Amino acid sequence: MQTNFLPKLINDPLGDPGMMVEFLRDKRALQFDLGDLSLIANSELLKISHVFISHTHIDHFIGFDHLLRVVFGRGKTIHLYGPENFIANVVGKLSGFTWNLVDRYSELVTLEVVEVHETHLVKVKLKAIDQFKKSDEIEIPFEDGILVDEDRFVVRSAILEHRIPCLGFSLEEKNHVNICKDRLKKMCYRSGPWLNELKKYVCEGKPDEYLLEVPSMGKGRQKKTLGQLKEELVLISPGQKISYVVDTVYNDENKSRIIGLARGSDILFCESPFLAEEEVRGQERCHLTSRQAGIIAREAEVKKLNVFHFSGRHTFRTEQIIQEAEEAFRGE
Repeated sequence: MQTNFLPKLINDPLGDPGMMVEFLRDKRALQFDLGDLSLIANSELLKISHVFISHTHIDHFIGFDHLLRVVFGRGKTIHLYGPENFIANVVGKLSGFTWNLVDRYSELVTLEVVEVHETHLVKVKLKAIDQFKKSDEIEIPFEDGILVDEDRFVVRSAILEHRIPCLGFSLEEKNHVNICKDRLKKMCYRSGPWLNELKKYVCEGKPDEYLLEVPSMGKGRQKKTLGQLKEELVLISPGQKISYVVDTVYNDENKSRIIGLARGSDILFCESPFLAEEEVRGQERCHLTSRQAGIIAREAEVKKLNVFHFSGRHTFRTEQIIQEAEEAFRGE
């Protein structure tokens, strides 16, 4: 499969949770949860444009200070997303520091913080130059679970239960649209900027009846419908889907929401703190067992399951957790 994304956990399965998704063709990355970031080089952290926080328990949010220190004087804008009360959590973090020296920096970071509610999103700006005072607060609809919708990808979220709201995420790469150069030559079409327009219109979903002017070899310009050109020249292949689920209790509502979010994922990164035999303990702690993670992955029809966020009690039983999850995933 052609893909632009490389996902990786930031720690081993027993360490703090977090997943970085690097863009293979750009110096950019998305970060899911901010556990301990000490194993990530500053050069990698500087690629981060968006951060998606499941919830603000310390093992998921302790790395916020580390990231802020790395990006502080770089003139970047970092977009952060989190559950209900997330804005207050970020402001609380920032209020623990003194910002009287910010005027010494020529470039400063801006944080755009988005809080996810069932029906809407609340967005604020926190600018270092203003000592991170809240500004530009707006409320926008939360539709189809979409948090970010860019040319190449969409990030969606589902609100899950962990005694507090906890967010699960999916990153969906949009279809790859390519031009078959052999067909271009065969059809006697000239190459040029119009091919980028063609790809753009296909990605935007313009109707097949839409007309484009096509430069031809020796025939001037001729008009062709988008549908004709798609059939003659365009190769469309699906993009990658990556899902990330942590800290949630196994019940019908959560299970349904996770399956809806992760359905058809190429890879599901799913928490599995407890062994299959610890189902009661998992319910009490609002976490999944290995078997429950496998069942969810199977019913969501994901292609690959990667379990992590193991309880420290199971330092010497990690292989058992993985095996139990895989057996449930395969329906054994």
